[in-house]
Amino acid sequence: MGKIKKFFREVRSEAKKTHWPNSNELVSATTVVIFILIVMGLYFFVLDLAFSGGIRAILKALGVG
Repeated sequence: MGKIKKFFREVRSEAKKTHWPNSNELVSATTVVIFILIVMGLYFFVLDLAFSGGIRAILKALGVG
């Protein structure tokens, strides 16, 4: 039982050391994450279009599709 109490005491101690973002930092970080998600989504969308078009052209040239 002593180890469990020690564990939770240490968890509380570490939680107090944590830097929690203020609202400006939170909005800024969230904006960056959303922007990166949109850019990466568009990147993979274009990549998917290119690969599917390429594969479709190859299959058409081979007479399969």
